[in-house]
Amino acid sequence: MRKRMLFVCLLMPMMVMTGCSSRSASNAGCDFVTGAYGNAKDREERESRSHRVSSSDNNKQDAAVGLFSAMFGALGRALNNDESSCI
Repeated sequence: MRKRMLFVCLLMPMMVMTGCSSRSASNAGCDFVTGAYGNAKDREERESRSHRVSSSDNNKQDAAVGLFSAMFGALGRALNNDESSCI
């Protein structure tokens, strides 16, 4: 009986922590994809208007914007106590 109680006492906090971390990881992933996609879309619109050729650094720039979006999205949710998910 003690082993069972110990198992439950250890398992419950781990399940709760895992649920919270997967939700924040999901939100960060969504923020990253949203930021990177938005940057790529804006860049393609600018290039089509000015008839420029795309450079090879575009993927790096999109990834950098995605990282900043993920950081600021997490910061914004923490400061505003926003519980809504990005998805």
